[in-house]
Amino acid sequence: LLKGNYSNGRRSNKMEQRKIVETFVESMSQLMEILQTETDILNTQVYEGIDTLQTRKVQLTKHYLEAQDKMQASPDAITQLNDTERANLKVLYKKFRNTLSENMLTLRGSYDATDRVVNLVIEAVKKQRGVTKKNIEAFAARPQGYAAYSPSGSTNTALNTQT
Repeated sequence: LLKGNYSNGRRSNKMEQRKIVETFVESMSQLMEILQTETDILNTQVYEGIDTLQTRKVQLTKHYLEAQDKMQASPDAITQLNDTERANLKVLYKKFRNTLSENMLTLRGSYDATDRVVNLVIEAVKKQRGVTKKNIEAFAARPQGYAAYSPSGSTNTALNTQT
């Protein structure tokens, strides 16, 4: 009776571990698909549907992180896989990392391009309004603490009271 329960529990444990791997693979595949879609949208600069894509990306990222945590908490899940399954998982993970890297670089490039355009617009508006560097200095950061009460360059002497 004990032997039967033990073997049944073992089979159940293997099934749970396989389910952990399957959930991880599914979450990785779905997130990879979203990342690729986002990369394509940024490259083509056709932004239709990007809002719903972002919402789905956040959901899938959470799902992926949860699945990854479960995988890390169950290292036996990977050892239960046969050699072919393990090799396929490695290939999928490498593809995921490449897709993620491509997406990150594309996002960074898009951000940098947008930042440059915004800065050009700001500079053009400043030029049109006659705002110069000299005018901007009036709004520059002011010295704080003791430095605010001493002439420039003499902060050390103002603080040194033991002479």
